[in-house]
Amino acid sequence: MKLKALFIPCLLSIGLFSSCLKDTPYMDVSHTQPIIEFGLTAANGWTQPLQYDSAGASLENDVDTAIGLVIASPQVLSQSYTITVGIDTSQISAFNAVNTVGPTGSALTFSLMPSSMYSLPDTVITIPAGYRVGSLPVSLYLSQLPLYTAYALPLKITNGGGLLISGATYPNNSSQYMWWFYRYY
Repeated sequence: MKLKALFIPCLLSIGLFSSCLKDTPYMDVSHTQPIIEFGLTAANGWTQPLQYDSAGASLENDVDTAIGLVIASPQVLSQSYTITVGIDTSQISAFNAVNTVGPTGSALTFSLMPSSMYSLPDTVITIPAGYRVGSLPVSLYLSQLPLYTAYALPLKITNGGGLLISGATYPNNSSQYMWWFYRYY
């Protein structure tokens, strides 16, 4: 009698614990296609590449920086890839359509930063074999930034050089990146 009473709970316990043996807490990405995307780096993170201070000195200086491009892949790749980045003004229109309030509470509309205020010497970069990160050099002439004028520099990966271009939807689309510039002091 006691043996019969223990048989069903033991059978249920064996079934319950054996089903956990096949579970893995990690997603298997070993067979996924490599992706090219803008990386979340110090140069193009949420805080942008600029120093903020109350005196406004950070927006009075010209800045030489770089934007990071990252190959997301399970393994480091054994060949080099040539990536092309271009200006994408459609991002400005999309942003202006949904974000209409500026830092002072009034409407803030961004326009394309004039080409005299930045320099992209190379819009085509090569990420060498054995590396996952490449950098796109950018010079920003912020000393020319006028007061109370909102500019944006929208970039987009236009050619992945054989890599899959990241295609998540806005606001997490890592194939697009837009810098915002607004000087109010």
